Amino acid sequence: MSDRAGSLPAALWELTKPRLSALSALTALAGYFCSEPESRADARTLVSLALGTALAAGACGALNMWWDRAADARMERTRERPIPAGTVTPGTALAFGLALLVAGVALVWSGADPLAGLLTAATAASYLLLYTPLKSRTSWCTLVGSLPGALPPLIGTAAKLGGRIDEMGWLLFALLFFWQVPHFMALAMLWRADYARGGFKMATVEDPAGGSAARWAAVFTVPMVATSALIAVRFTPVWSSPFTWVAAAAGTWFIKLTIDFVRPDSREAAARPYFIASILYLPAVILTLTLCRLF
Repeated sequence: MSDRAGSLPAALWELTKPRLSALSALTALAGYFCSEPESRADARTLVSLALGTALAAGACGALNMWWDRAADARMERTRERPIPAGTVTPGTALAFGLALLVAGVALVWSGADPLAGLLTAATAASYLLLYTPLKSRTSWCTLVGSLPGALPPLIGTAAKLGGRIDEMGWLLFALLFFWQVPHFMALAMLWRADYARGGFKMATVEDPAGGSAARWAAVFTVPMVATSALIAVRFTPVWSSPFTWVAAAAGTWFIKLTIDFVRPDSREAAARPYFIASILYLPAVILTLTLCRLF
């Protein structure tokens, strides 16, 4: 093992991709809190949901790094990850990821709801068995990867409603599904040379000028913003709701940056602010909606 790579506990923590794992857990909790307010809510279910989805998401991160270890070693952005850096052996990462996955699914299944547990398992399966291997085979991997990324709100809704998914759950699923495409297209534009070194078939590897990525981003931004508007109409008092104004402001800002990203003469400069905007957009909209539903 390499001394410069850091301690084993820190490396195991990094294997879980904590930021992405936190996002999965938070969107699952958003599904829980934003679903029908009059439905049951209890501490045991809530803790099982939060901890179980975090464990399962962390497992996906670890197992994804295990699968991609050779590609990670070739890429500037990922070559210091625990496996290529030598802090964790591939076998340790595999065992760690599988243990987290079993624990996470079991916790959601037994402590929250069986359907929520099945959806947690489906999220992991689609991420690891579809999205991860497809990255090296086709640029359609981004669209496929949007499915597991959008499932956590359904997990939360099923946990809250005892095995049922309501309209809000499906709308949150749609919002996350649409959001992921522009988010990852911006990332693919920023790191297109690195993805090429890693052997990943991202849209910007097949089209380095980014025209294809920009078109995909534009196509998915429109329904993303429309979904937030539909949520406002269906579930808030619209004009008096803070969610309406936050979603409208964030959506307008995002559309403006999408236009910049689509234009060939500004695409290169727009990629980074567009990526940052995508990171900020989702928490702003989801958190505001959750607070409005709670209070």
